[in-house]
Amino acid sequence: MTGNYALIPILALVCYGFLLFAFLGAQKTKLGNAFLSVLVTLILWTGGSLFMRSQIWPSTKLWYDVSLLGISLLPYTYYLFVNSLVEGRKGLAHYLWPVLLLGVNGVNIATGLFLEAPAMVRRNGEVLFVYHPTWRVGVYFVLCGMVLLHLVYLLGKHTKSRELGGRQFAPILLGGLLMFLGNLVVVFPYFKGFPADILAGVLNACLLFFVLYRQNTFKLRMLMSRGSYYLLAGLLSVLLFFNLFGSMEAFIRAKLPAAARYDVLIMSVIFTSITALIYLVMKRFIDSLFAKEDVIQAKNLQEFSQAVSKSLEMKEIMEELVVVIQKTLPVKRVHICVAEHGSGDFRIGHSANPLDSRSFSLKKDNPVVQWLEKNDRCLLMKDFVRTVSYKSMWEEEKRKLQNLEVECLVPLKDGQELVGIVLLPAKEKKKEYTYDDISFLSSVDSVGSIALKNSRLYEKAYLEARMDDLTGLYNRKYFYEILNEEYEKSKDRSLGLVILNLDDFKLYNQLYGTKEGDKALQAVAGIIKASVGKNGYVARYSGKEFAVILPMYDLLSAKNLAETIRKQILGMNKRDSEYLMKVLTVSGGVCSIPYAASNVRQLVDNADMAVYQVKRNGKNAIRVYSSREKEAGQPSVVEEKKKESIYSEYASTIYALTAAIDTKDHYTFSHSKNVAYYATALARSFGMNEEYVEIVREAALLHDIGKIGIPEQILNKPGKLSEEEYGLMKNHVENSIGIIRYLPSLDYVIPAVIGHHERYDGKGYPRRLAGEDIPLAARILCVADSFDAMISKRTYKQAYRVEYALRIIEEEGGRQFDPRLAELFVEMVRSGAIQAIQEGEDPKVDTHISAPVDSGDMQIFTQALRARSSTT
Repeated sequence: MTGNYALIPILALVCYGFLLFAFLGAQKTKLGNAFLSVLVTLILWTGGSLFMRSQIWPSTKLWYDVSLLGISLLPYTYYLFVNSLVEGRKGLAHYLWPVLLLGVNGVNIATGLFLEAPAMVRRNGEVLFVYHPTWRVGVYFVLCGMVLLHLVYLLGKHTKSRELGGRQFAPILLGGLLMFLGNLVVVFPYFKGFPADILAGVLNACLLFFVLYRQNTFKLRMLMSRGSYYLLAGLLSVLLFFNLFGSMEAFIRAKLPAAARYDVLIMSVIFTSITALIYLVMKRFIDSLFAKEDVIQAKNLQEFSQAVSKSLEMKEIMEELVVVIQKTLPVKRVHICVAEHGSGDFRIGHSANPLDSRSFSLKKDNPVVQWLEKNDRCLLMKDFVRTVSYKSMWEEEKRKLQNLEVECLVPLKDGQELVGIVLLPAKEKKKEYTYDDISFLSSVDSVGSIALKNSRLYEKAYLEARMDDLTGLYNRKYFYEILNEEYEKSKDRSLGLVILNLDDFKLYNQLYGTKEGDKALQAVAGIIKASVGKNGYVARYSGKEFAVILPMYDLLSAKNLAETIRKQILGMNKRDSEYLMKVLTVSGGVCSIPYAASNVRQLVDNADMAVYQVKRNGKNAIRVYSSREKEAGQPSVVEEKKKESIYSEYASTIYALTAAIDTKDHYTFSHSKNVAYYATALARSFGMNEEYVEIVREAALLHDIGKIGIPEQILNKPGKLSEEEYGLMKNHVENSIGIIRYLPSLDYVIPAVIGHHERYDGKGYPRRLAGEDIPLAARILCVADSFDAMISKRTYKQAYRVEYALRIIEEEGGRQFDPRLAELFVEMVRSGAIQAIQEGEDPKVDTHISAPVDSGDMQIFTQALRARSSTT
């Protein structure tokens, strides 16, 4: 090869070396490895030919054999590349071609049977290599031709099945044509000495590289060590110097005779400068081409990984996913579809723009979804539209994707399960997605999938901890969490609560068994959940009780919904059947903020109270809570008679309990009647309706029933109580609840009884409630109980004057007592609306029940009792 054209094979080797270094550092794939085999054969062919013509050590025969091996194996490696591109199978020919080709080359290396090595001829001072081919060289052409025919067959087969598009196979055919033409023209005298075959090989390699780049099947990551740059730059410099040494020497001697003495030094300096220049240019080019983008992507990916590792909330993970994609890729819109529980369909759960429509969805049997489930890589629509799967889609399904301008779909997987799909439009300026983009999205997919998996596990455990196993509704614990959250959100709007209690459900279980009872609970839960829908939250409040939280609902709206549910439950068992089951009914209470409650505790207590009132009035009804006559309206004569009948049912129970405490401590009996008198008068004056007043009266009669368990020596001890004795005395509250809780007809008095020793400032007992968190009935009892204890004579103190007791109540308003109740009570006593009961007098209370009463033990709540117990 003449020196004029020596630069072409050198540049060819540099080009092949550059690609080889790039792909050695790339992620290994089947197609990438096939391209590496093509590069290796091209390097063997071009390098062997160049080294042979340059007469490099050890011999020209060796480099001839290397070159012939490379050019003869090139069709086979070309076949491997195409077979990998179309994802073809490995048939018999896959193993037959290399055996035949290597066998022929082995025989030729040993004997020169098919094509002898060229002879070196010197002509006009130039070394030429002359071939003397015979007919036997046709064996090479036949074998290579058969391989090329097989390759063309593969292209045609897969082009017909549309698995390989025209734009993909055109560069491959063009490269093959250039290779054929390049080897053909060298036989014409006009191209004598010109390495057209090698130039065609370079162009062919670039075309294959282009095919790979369009396929997005590789990631260029050069071996970025400094030594690699020196090696490549040095190799290029040596080849250039070796081939251009003679020309440079002749130029210096002819054009610069004065410098001829220093020609070696000059060429050494030139050689070193060229090497350094090549190194700097290559490093700058590679850094700008690959490193900068990699650094940005790696940084964004690291930040994304750190962000999602700190969160288990799916919403936060999806937000971070959108952020990292938009930071790295020039896309304006990002949609994330999430698999819905139950149906398995994919619906948009998050978008880059919160104003984007969320109506888009993909059915789980959609071909796009099925493709993503089977493959662990991104799907480009430009490739998918050429497949049979796309053509099998409904036009409506295609239109949905076209309307969103989807160009790339990224699968998010939990193991083998597809849990989400990221939908991306075309990049800005209509640029296509490169391999770098796909590689980045795959990394985001890997990190995001792990985060989503952890999030799903967390959500599963989260839901299991908050769901009732039997009904699938929220449990009591989560009910209170939601209620408090909604209360915080509802500062400027209404918040409704409905509590529904199944009537006589214990009898239902006894009649039909717990299995049927469970079915009934599930059916009731289904009715309530379907009726509420997305307008609120439904929880199983207790065994046979359900609660419904209704944001933005007022009293009337909540009552109407509750009535609808009640009627559906009433008709639940009214079905045509040979065996008619007992009809289930429900008693419901309705309350809302701010109309009938001011905080969460009041909301629940008042709704409970409304349920109790329904139970007392015959069950199977819905009642809106109201504590005041003007809101509730006056009860009818029929309701009054019914109420008297109901109360008379409880009279014997209350009498039995108070009589029991009377036998142990007569003071407690008298004290309870006095407290009942004061409390009912205060409640009525405060505006409570008669039902509520009756509840207060009964709670007053029973509030100290727990003292039946306190030793008499403590109850009647004349001196100061010890710490241990004081602790026992405080237990009478829990004792009272322990007795009342076994009386279902009286359990509605529990809130008042358990809270009558609480203080308005939160320093009372047993629960240390404060302010309006203390039930209203309990606050009323606290005032009445304390007043009677102060003006009564006990073994450990004298009776205080009424005016002194009233002054204490005034002073303790806002601390021990509700300030409004304290003020009203003092006013009523001073005006004569309430008569203070002195020792030996009967309370002025209109009651049809005689009941022993509690000794309201003022040693805790008033200054009078502080003399008895320092702990108070």
